[in-house]
Amino acid sequence: MNSSNHNSNIHLLLKSPLFSIFVLLTTLLINPNVGADDHTKVGSKEELRVELKVEIEGVDKELLKNIKSSLTIVKKASETPKDQLTDQMVKSSYAQATEQTKQALRPFGFYQPSVLSNLSKKDKHWLASFQIDKGPQSLIRNVVIDINGVGKTEASIQPLINNPTIKQGDKLDHRLYSEYKQTLYDSLFDIGYIDALYQKSEMRVDIKNNQADIILILETGPQYFFGKINIQQSVIKPEKIKKIVSIDDDNTPFNTDRLIQLQLKLSDTGYFASTDIRIERDQTVNQSIPVTIITTPSKKLKYSTSIGYGTDTGARLGLSVLNRRVNKSGHRRQYSAQLSEIESNAAARYIIPIGNINTEYVELFSNVHQEIVNDTDTTQYSVGTSMNQNRWGGRRRLSLTLLQEQFSFDEKDDQKSSLLIPGLVYNYKKADKVLFARSGYSFTGDFHGGIESNISETSFFHSRISGRSIFPLGSKTRLLNRLELGAIISDEFEELPPSERFFTGGSQSVRGYDYKDIGPRNILDNNIGGKYLIASSIEVDYLAWGNLGFALFYDVGDATSDNNFSLKTAAGLGFRYRSVIGMVRIDLAHPFEHPDKEVRLHISIGPDL
Repeated sequence: MNSSNHNSNIHLLLKSPLFSIFVLLTTLLINPNVGADDHTKVGSKEELRVELKVEIEGVDKELLKNIKSSLTIVKKASETPKDQLTDQMVKSSYAQATEQTKQALRPFGFYQPSVLSNLSKKDKHWLASFQIDKGPQSLIRNVVIDINGVGKTEASIQPLINNPTIKQGDKLDHRLYSEYKQTLYDSLFDIGYIDALYQKSEMRVDIKNNQADIILILETGPQYFFGKINIQQSVIKPEKIKKIVSIDDDNTPFNTDRLIQLQLKLSDTGYFASTDIRIERDQTVNQSIPVTIITTPSKKLKYSTSIGYGTDTGARLGLSVLNRRVNKSGHRRQYSAQLSEIESNAAARYIIPIGNINTEYVELFSNVHQEIVNDTDTTQYSVGTSMNQNRWGGRRRLSLTLLQEQFSFDEKDDQKSSLLIPGLVYNYKKADKVLFARSGYSFTGDFHGGIESNISETSFFHSRISGRSIFPLGSKTRLLNRLELGAIISDEFEELPPSERFFTGGSQSVRGYDYKDIGPRNILDNNIGGKYLIASSIEVDYLAWGNLGFALFYDVGDATSDNNFSLKTAAGLGFRYRSVIGMVRIDLAHPFEHPDKEVRLHISIGPDL
């Protein structure tokens, strides 16, 4: 074979695409990693597993918190999963850290800090350290506050102008500046100056000399008032609705918060499914702005069901039907029933609004109640009326009840009692929150009685007062106290039915004992209820994990036929869950006067006050 032809054929073979593919496949079989670039190597799972720790020194707790929330490298260390953190991510976030630290110090008036930083790595562990010298804090050199317009002379504005929270010589704090600026604006807006506008709002910082000048110039514009309030509705008489409108036409400064409050009041009546507020700014006359509220009626009938469990009542089931609008006067009618293992109840109520239709009403009621607890079997039939109003800073209920009760303490001898009972119940509560109070207290007083007559079996006076308080012991810890006292004056106590006697024990009184298990006993050892009552509790609870926590408590109490109390005591451990319907309490309590019973379980749900 000719040598030149042979070389030519080899040359053609080397240039052939098939040969190139053959070489590539052979190479991959021999070394599969050929062709993988450096980025792929770094991105492999083995290389990604690095750890990052950040140390910051030289600043107090408040500054440290703001710096940590501003640093990208801190977020990478705390939020990025270890198997996703790379060397490049660490280096990139570290490069931004010095400038981010300086920016985080500026809102506190520190414009000349120095930051010494270091980034080191040992094996797969990164350490980023920052030593901060925050430098001098800037001082306020000049403050210029000027109000232009008719609102300048308003009495509520003068204290803010004459005694501002930012003054010459004070340490510069951007937060105080922003808060004062907003407070000044809101104070004018709230009294009808809704066109108020800052013509100038400046904070000029002289970084070299560590000083700042503040200039606030505000134009108030004219003051506006409420015009006619037109509530479009047809379900009840207009004069009934007007009683909850606390806005005088052409006399009340325009304030959107008051409109929101009115909207909530209308919703709370239950008469309306929705309310839509329209501010008729284009129909303003002499700075009076008319408002139209368009309502949508709610359904006339409301059906409710409930199911639950409590150690005092056992399993329970409830059903109610409410007629929200019996007539144009806003009367309501409700039928309800509740069944449980211990007590059952059926009731009818007729509600007549008076005064403020949301909070004040006269009630006509009838009720059948049956209860079987320990040694007591009782059936109550009652009819009556009550007046419910906001009085004396709290809630007052005046009532007149005709009660007939059939009862037995020994499952053999039935007794019957009829009583005509006038009564007063007063309740006062003050708390920072409705469902989960951190601080607050409540008081309830119940006073009622009767005079012997053709209608009433005996004369008696029944008084019962109770108080609760909550004190914060820390950001997650509370101290809860409860005290309940009661006394009955009667020469014929044996004629009084169980509903008018005192019992204690259970999840809402002395835990560790059965519901209504504590009280004086007859010769058959049956609990017959007492003339005097005392019950108290002290509890400390702690939310350890979000809405979950635990409690330690100590309860004491007794009900007696005389004033010689022999207090029953119990202590225990509880578990707490802060739910949307109130605190869920699961308590395990040991009754010290019942050594044969180690613990008793109590479950309850609801507000603490």
